Amino acid sequence: MRRTGTPLWRQLLRIGRAAGRGARGGRLRFVALLCATAALCLGLTSVVAGFATYDGRALRGADRAPVFLPRGEGDKRGEGEAAARWRQMFDTAGGLQHDVITIEPLRGADSPLPPGVAAWPGPGQAVLSPALRAALATEGSVDRYGKVVGTIGAEGLSVPGERLAYVHAPAGAVDPGTLWDIVGYGSGSVATVGDQIRVQSLATFTAAVAGLTLLPAGALVVIAARSGAAARDRRTALLGALGAGRRARALVDLGEAAVPVALGALFGTVLVLCAQLGNVTVPVVDFALAAADLRRWGPQLYGAVAAAAFLVLAAVLLLHRAPTRSGGTRPTPRAGRVSRVAVWSCPVFLLVGTRGPGLADPQGTSPLLFLGLYAVGVVGTLATLPAVVSLLVRWAGRGLVRLGNRRGRPGPLIAGRWNMAQPGVCARMVAGVVIAIGLVSQIQLWSSRLNEPMLEARAVAARVGESMLVVGDPLPKNPAPVDGFLGALPPGVHGLGLHLPQEEEDRLILRGPCAALTAVGATCGGDPKTGVDHRLRELDAWYGSGHGTIQLQEGPVTDRSAPPDQIVLVGADRSDLPVAAVKKVYYQHMAGPSVSEMSGEWLVGAAELEKPATWVMFLGLAGVVFLTLAAGLNNLGDFLGFSRSVAPVSVLTGSRRVFAATAWWTIGLPLALAAVVGTAAAVWLGTPLTGPGGGATQSWPVLLATLAAVELLALLFWTWATATATREAMRWRPRAD
Repeated sequence: MRRTGTPLWRQLLRIGRAAGRGARGGRLRFVALLCATAALCLGLTSVVAGFATYDGRALRGADRAPVFLPRGEGDKRGEGEAAARWRQMFDTAGGLQHDVITIEPLRGADSPLPPGVAAWPGPGQAVLSPALRAALATEGSVDRYGKVVGTIGAEGLSVPGERLAYVHAPAGAVDPGTLWDIVGYGSGSVATVGDQIRVQSLATFTAAVAGLTLLPAGALVVIAARSGAAARDRRTALLGALGAGRRARALVDLGEAAVPVALGALFGTVLVLCAQLGNVTVPVVDFALAAADLRRWGPQLYGAVAAAAFLVLAAVLLLHRAPTRSGGTRPTPRAGRVSRVAVWSCPVFLLVGTRGPGLADPQGTSPLLFLGLYAVGVVGTLATLPAVVSLLVRWAGRGLVRLGNRRGRPGPLIAGRWNMAQPGVCARMVAGVVIAIGLVSQIQLWSSRLNEPMLEARAVAARVGESMLVVGDPLPKNPAPVDGFLGALPPGVHGLGLHLPQEEEDRLILRGPCAALTAVGATCGGDPKTGVDHRLRELDAWYGSGHGTIQLQEGPVTDRSAPPDQIVLVGADRSDLPVAAVKKVYYQHMAGPSVSEMSGEWLVGAAELEKPATWVMFLGLAGVVFLTLAAGLNNLGDFLGFSRSVAPVSVLTGSRRVFAATAWWTIGLPLALAAVVGTAAAVWLGTPLTGPGGGATQSWPVLLATLAAVELLALLFWTWATATATREAMRWRPRAD
């Protein structure tokens, strides 16, 4: 009967809330809906945060983009057109590339400043971003570009963690012909400066989040919406018998789900609020989100939280199927058979994926054959591996049955019977975990794969290291800065002029003083062609013909009649050179060319590929956790139904430890085994890509973190299942059935 003053819809919501608290499996459904809402909030807000970050990067990039004066109009400087000079250069710190912008004022203090720079640095001074300053501090060379007189503000950086430097070079250190005249900043177009030229596109990021995070979160939502279906079906049947319509039943369902969904949305709201209060660094990938961008996109972020809550509630209503009649009142067991074909096919597919490409194409001359065999092996292994895990659990069940019969232990006996009778249930649970780990590992491997020049660059770096550095590309036309740089090198570091092969020649020429020639194993005072240093062969292979035809000449490095193309720096003892000290001297004399290892330009490209690969593994870790939650919650619901059937056993045995053993062998062990087998299979399947010539790098920290997370969830679900089954046994009372 309707109570006076209280609307019917509110009463129905209260009924649903009370029914959810009192129903069997209500706690499981509560936690499942809460986790599903939180996961979907995390996925949707990540997409919106990506849009906010890229939007802020574009806005600040356009504000700091220089407005160039055409080359032909340089004579208008006297008329007040040109305000400053500007040039973009590149350097590395910690193996990662960053921009170094040379700026010179033409109107003194009235010259426009780049955004984020408070005052003009004087000659030989620099202004650094906080991230670059920290990176240089780790190398002990904060003053590499000159005396640091300021920090670039947030409005001058595309993202808080961007590495950027504005340098006012010393007088005479820069060739004026290499500088661009500018009239100010804020061209309104997207500038190819700083972080913007080294990041993946927004479409790539959005696709990665959608595939690796949103899809697993969606699977968790579906599982959560259908959890506790038996109790809800009985309630729906009762409401239908009482004459409740579809709207009334929907309100009851909403009342049951409202509280956990609201708590999950609250988690998303708190997460967004914390990110808006200050810059937040994303773990693993070490990327700082700009709080200003998230505040500007605040309505969209909170809208994403609301959308997540709405989608979960919609799933609760739409996935509530009407109960169907069966032949009896007892629940029908879902038996599953483990396919023998799948079990025996798994090792075959594994061998095809790991050994097939090498056996079919030993020389590696057919990329299509490699890709075809490898794809067949990977897909086949991941598809059949869950059946193998299920078979292992079934075999373990037989052993448990024998153990229980022999020693009179009911726990192993019941768990063994369950695993033997329901191997398909186990396979469904572990399939998502195994396939998720394998797919995430494959995506990470392919995204980190290097091309041939990058692989060769790393091989050269491993053999030569930093014992030989290359300066130039190109060198200043004026030899005075070069001579000043060579004269100021740290003790024990010598320079050689490198002359690249001309059209009619195929040999490199190295010219320098006797001390430099001696450092590469040559003799002085005659025809210095007796160099035996292995680094010369590497130099010829990288810059010359690769035939070892290098001619060594004794003489001045900067010969005006034949200036060198680049400078090669070597040490007297063939050990690694003090790179930080060399770069500091270099920027004091010629802030124009670059200082790098022999294969430095390709090493930088290889290092840049590692960042998106780390993002893939980080997002994949979240996806694996979501899928593991979905698989565990789904199987936990099956176990709770089974545990009610064995509740009388605790009365017969006088002990409730039987539930801990049963929960371990039906939930804990399959999940733990799935994580181990999935990780081992991912590593094994990755050997063709991580081996010689593969070019890929396995992200071991994130892979091991994924394994640890799944194992922790397995332990959590085992503990939860044990406690829930024990509680059900305490509530059991004998009845005439």
